[in-house]
Amino acid sequence: MSEAPLAPPVADRDDESPDDASPIFERRGSAARPQPMDPWLFFAAIALSCLGLVMVYSAGAWFGHEVFHSWEYFLERQAAFLVVGVVLMLGISRIDYRLLRRFAPQLMLAALAMLLVVLVVGQEINGARRWIRVGPVGLQPSELAKITLAIFLAATLARQGERVRMFKRGFMPVVAVAGFTMLMVLLEKDLGTTILLGSLTLIMLFTAGTRLSYVVAAVMLAAPIVWQQIIGVDYRRGRLEEFMAGDGYQVHQALISIGSGGPFGLGLGHGRQKLGFLPENHTDFILATIGEELGLLGIAIVLMLVALLVWRGLLIARQASDRFGTYLATGLSALFGLQALVNMAVVLEVVPAKGITLPFLSYGGSSLLASMAAVGILLSISRRPAPWRWSDQRGRRRESTHAPGPRHSAGPPRPRNIRRPVEASPSPA
Repeated sequence: MSEAPLAPPVADRDDESPDDASPIFERRGSAARPQPMDPWLFFAAIALSCLGLVMVYSAGAWFGHEVFHSWEYFLERQAAFLVVGVVLMLGISRIDYRLLRRFAPQLMLAALAMLLVVLVVGQEINGARRWIRVGPVGLQPSELAKITLAIFLAATLARQGERVRMFKRGFMPVVAVAGFTMLMVLLEKDLGTTILLGSLTLIMLFTAGTRLSYVVAAVMLAAPIVWQQIIGVDYRRGRLEEFMAGDGYQVHQALISIGSGGPFGLGLGHGRQKLGFLPENHTDFILATIGEELGLLGIAIVLMLVALLVWRGLLIARQASDRFGTYLATGLSALFGLQALVNMAVVLEVVPAKGITLPFLSYGGSSLLASMAAVGILLSISRRPAPWRWSDQRGRRRESTHAPGPRHSAGPPRPRNIRRPVEASPSPA
């Protein structure tokens, strides 16, 4: 008798029912076949990265020559990180994203360990201890922590299912892990990233279906803590006072840069504020240099590319084949949108200054590599690949216990919990 073929692997226990989509996204295509990665998401990431490479060279050439005696100092380093980032993005896009779910706790522990190492042996720059120096390269573990926290939250929320509406069993465990991560980042004197992590946590909880009252209560409890961290630290209080008074030097120079650019800019490489007038013009304030040299048109292009990136990410979240993919794509897309929004708001003097980079555009290897890795994860989710053997296969193991093996025939399954009648013992002769 020929053996019956094994049943195809199914998703894990959290994704068995067809109506387990999150309350925010009505997931579609859960039974769709694997498909090519999203081309528009790939285009947006590459376009932003290439534009960022050009603008980093233009914005940092004078500073690199004055400090490091090389006009191409920042260009060469950013180009090297971009090549590594593209390879990393394409490599991650070819793996099964469900593998991240299986190793989410280990990844979270590794990220927390790196944050602890920063506090012990990290390099202090501008009053903040955020970097680990490895030879000529400075690594910023908080960039990795953002991606890792999104992975951990997506895995936890997908496993909890409807328990996320419960305060003790669903809401508090997630907030506890996220809160500890935020505390580690806050000890590095990085309030901007701390607020970003808190916003990411609340967005993912709301997407998973937690009660709105829990989210509002968390915001109300966090607000006094954030206010104390601003008022109780001298340089943060100084930034707030400058913002309220409207006399911040760096922001004024940024606004002069954008205003002098006009609708079409002064021309690539012809900006004047980068000649020592605008500090950090190749990192946090690179949007000001874009406005000066490329004008309002250049800023509009950046806005459209970022909007395209976030939109495709949310579309991938809606079409993901399981809840883990939906939550993870939502979290990563929210990270890109929030980070870009805060950076642009600082440059335009809408909010006080924060040390948050513009994704793909600002100079920085850790930020670029983390952004490329996040895009690789989104591309993997968009492909809807078949589950790997090393992925989270709890459903596969459960089904394999019922599938007929080589020693069994392919007959109907044997009924369970049916007690056989007890045969009467023969009476003694």
